[in-house]
Amino acid sequence: MKSRINGGILILISLCINSTLTAQAKLSLDNRLDFVGKVKKQFESGEWEAGKNTIHEGLKVYPSDSDLIMLSGKYYYNKNQLDKARYNLNRALGVNPNNIDAKQILVNVEMESKRYSSAICYVNEILEIKPYWRELWSKKIELYELQNNHIEANRLRERISKIYPKDNELKKDYLYGLEVEAHYSRIEGKLDEAIALSKKLLKEDTQREDYYIDVVNDHLKAGDAYVALTYVERGLKQFPKSTMLIFKKAGILADQNRYSELLTFLQKNAMQDQYNYYLKEAARHAKESDPAVLYGKVFLGNLGDTEAFSYVFNDALGKQQYQVALNLLNKHRQVVGGSKELSVKELAIYNLMRNEPKVASLTKELFFLYPMDSDIKEAYVKIMLQEGKDNMVEERYSEAINAWEQVSLHSDNMLKRIAKTSIFNASLAQGNYNEALKALNELDFLEPDNKDLIVKRADLYFQQKDYQNATSAYEQAIAFSKGEEKRRNLDGYANMVIQIINNLNHDFRYKEALKFIKKWLEVDPHYQSAYHYAIKFTHLTGDKNAMHAYAQMGADRFPKDLFFKIKLAEIDAQYADIEKYAEIYNTLFLELKANPYNEHLINAFTQLTEKYTLDLIENNLGEVSIQKIDTAMIYSPMNKSLKYIKGLAYEKVKKFDSAYHYQSYYEPSIVESDAFIKRLNYLKYKSYKNQLSLNLLGSNHADKFSMNTLSAIEYSRLENRDTYTGRVNYAGRPSGKGIQVQGEWLRDWNDRSSTLLNVASANQFFPDITFNASFYRYLKFFNGVQYEVGVGYRKLSEDISDIKASNKELYNVVGGVSKEWDEFRLNMRLNGLILDENWLYNFSLDARYFLYSPKNYLTVVGSLGSSPDVELIDYQLYSGFSVLNTMVGAGYQWNLYKNLYGGVLGTWYNYKAGGLNSENQYKNLYNLYVNINVAF
Repeated sequence: MKSRINGGILILISLCINSTLTAQAKLSLDNRLDFVGKVKKQFESGEWEAGKNTIHEGLKVYPSDSDLIMLSGKYYYNKNQLDKARYNLNRALGVNPNNIDAKQILVNVEMESKRYSSAICYVNEILEIKPYWRELWSKKIELYELQNNHIEANRLRERISKIYPKDNELKKDYLYGLEVEAHYSRIEGKLDEAIALSKKLLKEDTQREDYYIDVVNDHLKAGDAYVALTYVERGLKQFPKSTMLIFKKAGILADQNRYSELLTFLQKNAMQDQYNYYLKEAARHAKESDPAVLYGKVFLGNLGDTEAFSYVFNDALGKQQYQVALNLLNKHRQVVGGSKELSVKELAIYNLMRNEPKVASLTKELFFLYPMDSDIKEAYVKIMLQEGKDNMVEERYSEAINAWEQVSLHSDNMLKRIAKTSIFNASLAQGNYNEALKALNELDFLEPDNKDLIVKRADLYFQQKDYQNATSAYEQAIAFSKGEEKRRNLDGYANMVIQIINNLNHDFRYKEALKFIKKWLEVDPHYQSAYHYAIKFTHLTGDKNAMHAYAQMGADRFPKDLFFKIKLAEIDAQYADIEKYAEIYNTLFLELKANPYNEHLINAFTQLTEKYTLDLIENNLGEVSIQKIDTAMIYSPMNKSLKYIKGLAYEKVKKFDSAYHYQSYYEPSIVESDAFIKRLNYLKYKSYKNQLSLNLLGSNHADKFSMNTLSAIEYSRLENRDTYTGRVNYAGRPSGKGIQVQGEWLRDWNDRSSTLLNVASANQFFPDITFNASFYRYLKFFNGVQYEVGVGYRKLSEDISDIKASNKELYNVVGGVSKEWDEFRLNMRLNGLILDENWLYNFSLDARYFLYSPKNYLTVVGSLGSSPDVELIDYQLYSGFSVLNTMVGAGYQWNLYKNLYGGVLGTWYNYKAGGLNSENQYKNLYNLYVNINVAF
């Protein structure tokens, strides 16, 4: 009756079975990938709490697994617990610095925490691995905007718009950023910056009239009227009816006293009011005489006059009237015909006008006509060199390569080398590795002693994902180099191998990655990070011995680097028993004494202490675990996890007041809150010294309509290791009243051994005399099991008339075994009984599923034997001896208040009546137990 008081028969049986299956399913995960995959599926389907429980199970097996820790951070981020999310995600990165998923979530955590600089750092780390992630670039722009760093945001918009040229939304954002930047440059008087930005806007979108107006205004403010007029002309080609552009041209021409052009232009555009105004201005200007006017008249009278042309042409150039000079040149050429001299003059005009497209096209024409002219050839090479650079920036790689091929064909060796190098880079960016290799071979011919080309060849192989040849080529470069150059090559080799390792790691090709790490260590055994990677990938491949060997090599080669000593401790701890734990603990403790302020060492020692003490607690060594925790808390006094485990240790040694205090440091999630409060209530309940219980039993045979009842009241006093209980059982039946008085003593001799003694006496309806003695011992078999050995004696009451026995003295011996898991307990007992020299037996089973604490559980019970179970004999409800007895039942016990518990249990007994020789005579007995317990 004492422990099986819980309620609802059929429904509770179903709940218990389902709970048992759930517990077994948790135990079925047998490797890390099962845990990670299951959690991801649970999160994707919105089963966050189930996912959290799976993470909890996984971390018990793989406490340092980066992906499981990352998923724990993802859970807290989903719950908007940003500090806990950041803590777990940083732990995941501490295990695996290249955990992309952890960094992605950290970006959002830091962004929501308004820690924008940290978020940008994580974005940059991800972009180093995935440089073409469009959404991440946009995220980085957003972060710069949140920091009010508009300059960097605009630069980034320009860059990403080049990477994704077809994305109109990105281009729109980029243009808007340029407009804002240009506006503020004008306000601050930075005309050069404003001009550069307005020209950039116009280059990006030539269909915007306002962009032309802005470029013109900016050049006018800078005093460059001629360039302003050039952009007016370009704007009018796009928008010939634009009133604003027409007015701008009129104003510029008037300022330059070019009235003839101005008046013709106004007439052409039917601007009569403006025409009348400037006609008067032209008349005033005509009053002034100028030799240029005279030569102009001569030239207009004879367009072929070389002297007049030279004067008016040079005069126009001197006055920066480049369009006038160009018109004069064209008129003169129509008369005298084309010549190299006139084409060169025209090229000079376009250079002064900064009309780069015209300069380029005319230079190409001149080179086609006069390929042997050295000046023209030089200009042509420069044009093609710049054209190649521009195309490269705009990622038009084929056009860039064609331009640089021309440079290579018509230049000296220095420019030829530049061109071939550029062709190599463009081919590499284009993914045309054959052309890149061809260019590299030509560079080898031009520069046979250039060892840098070997590095380029290694990079080419790397781009082709030919990692074997890539590393071999780099090793050749290292072999040829010395001194500082060799150090640079070793660093470059390390960077390449790290990229190879990361790529292989991304594809889960851990064994291949480990081959390159081993090769890396052969080339440069002094590179510290190589040992870090070796430890990581031997862990991923499950090679415990190699992992330990690399950690030991690192510790030997870099004795001041505590990372290796910490790793050695962590590796050894993964496979340690209690004795090995103690050795590792002592080794790490010595290091901590020498380096008491090293944060990584403190964290490692704290984590080891947590695992070690949990193992000690599981092995019933609670007092020892408390000593270890106290040592760790010297270095980490605010560690709530250590305090919580200390509470578990106090609970193990049954110091429940201390257990209540330390376990209260645990910070449950919203979902855990209710269960945690009930757990603390249980500890509070157990901390009281006095307990009072009231127990009721209702019993009814199926073939009768009368109910037998039995009640009991008991008082218990708890003292350190002893519990004393007094109990009175009362039974009322048609033939009278029965009272049984019982005394009980439970003694815990140490953490592993205890005894139980009880003696009872009754007047009727109970055994006249009852005596039981049991010894309990915790042993390590099967990962920790409690065993029971006991004896008992009962002198059965004479009022049991249907027991066919001359001697009603009943002896029994009992053997039992109990096994506990985190949320489940199973107890099996086998009773051997002797009644009137007849051997009887009863096998019973009690399975409990703990919901919040040992006082809140679902239970399923059952028994089978030739005798009823011993407790039923104590109540003498029926006498089914030497026949088949079976029993099943289920119940529930729960917390009613912090010091009040209640429970209900229903059982069904079935036994063969009338002895073994009777036919089909079975009886059913139904019992319902109810109890209330109060502590004070």
